[in-house]
Amino acid sequence: MPHLVVIGAGPGIAAATARRFGKAYDVGLVARNKERLTALGTALQDERINTGWAVADAGDPAALTSAIEAFIAHAGPVDVLLYNAVGRRRARAADLTPDDLAVDLAVGVVGLQTAVRAVLPGMRERGSGTVLVTGGGAADRPNVEAPSLGVQKAAVRALALVLAEALAPGGVHVATVTVRGSVGPGREIPPERIADLHADLVTETSGPRERWRTVVDVVP
Repeated sequence: MPHLVVIGAGPGIAAATARRFGKAYDVGLVARNKERLTALGTALQDERINTGWAVADAGDPAALTSAIEAFIAHAGPVDVLLYNAVGRRRARAADLTPDDLAVDLAVGVVGLQTAVRAVLPGMRERGSGTVLVTGGGAADRPNVEAPSLGVQKAAVRALALVLAEALAPGGVHVATVTVRGSVGPGREIPPERIADLHADLVTETSGPRERWRTVVDVVP
C-alpha cells in the first residue's frame, strides 16, 4: 500500500488527512504528546485504518529521523509526507527569549528539513513523492501576542518554496497550504476541507509538473 507519514499529528488537519487517505494508505503518525497520539492512533485503528505511531519531538532531528526510519522499515518508502508541526507559545514580542524562539523554529521549520531528508531517498528512487506543509496566515499578519508563530509560518513557507524548486526535477512535489482562518468542527474552516485539498495536491503529483501548485491559500 502507499504510505503516508504525518508529523505533528493532532485532532484537526492531521487527523482529517489521515482519515482521508487511510482507506488506501498505511499511516504513520508522529507527535510529542504520547497520550493524545495514542488516542488518535487507536481511534484510526478502530476505523480499520492501518496506523502506526511514534512519540518524537519534531524539533529533535535525531528522534524525528529515527521515528520516520522506523515507519519506512515497517511499511516501506513514504509516498506522502504531511508536515503539520508547530511550536505554540504565548509571549509578547519583547518578552520572547532567543532560546524560546530557537526552540519554536526547530519545531516549526527545521523539523521540515529533517523530515524531508528522511523520506527523500525513497521518493528519489521511485521518482515520485508529495510533501505537504501546513502554512498559516500568520506568515503575513503575525500576532504581537504570539510572534514565534508568525516567524515559523513565514520561514516554513520560504523553505517549502526552495524545496519545491529543488526537488521538482526528481519528481517530488512540495506544496504548502496557507490556512487563513481557524480550523476545526464548527469553526471557520472544517479540517476535512484541508484534507480534500491534500488529496487533490497528491493527485497533481502524477500529472504534468507545470500544473503543480506550490502555495495554496484556504480562506473561510
